[in-house]
Amino acid sequence: MTHSQSRVRPRHLVMAAVGLAAALAVVILQPAINVWLRADYSTGVAETRQIRLQDGSIAFLGADSAIEVAYDASRRRIRLLSGQVYFEVQKDSARPFHVEAGAVDTVDLGTAFDVRLRPDGVSVAVNQGSVAVTSPVASQALATPLVAGDWVRVEWGGAVRRGTDAPELAGGWRSGMLAVKDEAITDVIDEIGRHYRGKIIIASGELGAKRVTGVYDLKKPVEAVHAVAQALGAHVRQVSPWLIVVSGL
Repeated sequence: MTHSQSRVRPRHLVMAAVGLAAALAVVILQPAINVWLRADYSTGVAETRQIRLQDGSIAFLGADSAIEVAYDASRRRIRLLSGQVYFEVQKDSARPFHVEAGAVDTVDLGTAFDVRLRPDGVSVAVNQGSVAVTSPVASQALATPLVAGDWVRVEWGGAVRRGTDAPELAGGWRSGMLAVKDEAITDVIDEIGRHYRGKIIIASGELGAKRVTGVYDLKKPVEAVHAVAQALGAHVRQVSPWLIVVSGL
């Protein structure tokens, strides 16, 4: 090997590493880019936003959320692309108000309600009035409309859970406080994570499946993570300002 070859080869390795890193960045960021390109309204990390739609309905976007709006003469359609949104809908019997999230379609029947895209599916909770929820993966279980206080969760595989809580829990996050009742740690951390400018990792699936009840301050996400972990005797390690790991003791 010549002296010039010994200088060139490391440079080739560096260029290859840079190229690989760029390719990985594209793969990781592509879903977020697609959402951004499609969205009519969106929010960033730790940002919420209130939007008055053209029919007078109000949409409250949660943190790190995005929606696509398509109104025509016969139907009002909102597609939730990421995150969470709470609606206060202006009644218009001539134009039904649909909210699509994955394979779940929620039709307003004169109400205020919350829709959230979760890691494992979609949840809908009603504050006032009623909604009809449909999905091709779980049509039979969704035959009865939801009324104030009702909630439903439809998992991507078709499993359905229904229940009833205090109506004010639907959309309660708008105050900056997250109130949860018997929720899986994975779901709670996912919501808190939308308010944290970094990544929160749960070390094991077993820990993530444990359930918790409590009220957490979304304006202080690091403290909120500690509070969730404390309730279960788990351990929180902040590896850097941008990485938190939650694990068992």
